[in-house]
Amino acid sequence: MGVIFWFSSRTATESTEQSNIIVEWLISLFGESELWVFIVRKSAHALEFTGLAMLLSFALYFSRGKRSLLLSVFITSVYAVTDEVHQLFVEGRSCEFRDWVIDTAGAVIGAIAFSVILAIINAIIDKKEEK
Repeated sequence: MGVIFWFSSRTATESTEQSNIIVEWLISLFGESELWVFIVRKSAHALEFTGLAMLLSFALYFSRGKRSLLLSVFITSVYAVTDEVHQLFVEGRSCEFRDWVIDTAGAVIGAIAFSVILAIINAIIDKKEEK
């Protein structure tokens, strides 16, 4: 959450400069397109919240002893709302419903990724116990 808060605290100019590094790389590979800016900026939103939901899923699993995917998605989505509101107070940034939807979709992906990783870990443990 601290990392997300830090990224959201960056002004629009600082955020654009950071994104442009990846945008310029994509342009060098695939050619000029305004679509690259959109893809990079929105992918960053989704990935931040994918990571948060994965971490929350692991924390809830190890603290409660059971999967709590809906709870981790809910907490992450609520934090995404606070993140969008926070951006209202940062120069050049805005609060956008679309970004919240993207953030929440990232949370769902993170919870699913957690389930896949946990299933793989459990399969490895089960296989070792069979020996």
